[in-house]
Amino acid sequence: MKRGAPEHPAWAGAAGGALAGGLGAALYALHCTDDSPLFVLTWYGLAIGFMTVAGALIGRRTLSW
Repeated sequence: MKRGAPEHPAWAGAAGGALAGGLGAALYALHCTDDSPLFVLTWYGLAIGFMTVAGALIGRRTLSW
């Protein structure tokens, strides 16, 4: 089972968080009427960044064996 664990759990968690943040932003963008570039860059970027950091912190603890 050790071969199934990621070698860098924080990086794996960050990748999962970025994927989750990106998918969430894409789904939200389908329903949001405000699509100005400044709004998208600021709020979507912050949300994806937050999810990436959260994924890294959670992944560091939960993905290590």
